[in-house]
Amino acid sequence: MLMAAAERGGLSQRELGELLGIDPSAVVSLVDDLQRADLVRRDPHPEDRRTRLVVLTETGVKAFRQASDLGAKVEDEVLAPLDAGERDTLRDLLRRVAR
Repeated sequence: MLMAAAERGGLSQRELGELLGIDPSAVVSLVDDLQRADLVRRDPHPEDRRTRLVVLTETGVKAFRQASDLGAKVEDEVLAPLDAGERDTLRDLLRRVAR
């Protein structure tokens, strides 16, 4: 959820649910938990006053960066036996499966 909000610069809860394939009621609970941990905030949507955008806080940005760095290290270790082309192929295949 942090990655989705970070990469898109803020999404509505509905958009997050659709993007991540999560039931809307679960999204509300997850966003509530992230907000209590000061990782996200709900900002007014600039065009729809009924909608709130889920946006990373400064703490959320730091947590996301730390998680991304750690994930990159783990990925490098796991994929060490593969050359660059094989890594690209694997990523492409995984994206297709995820869709």
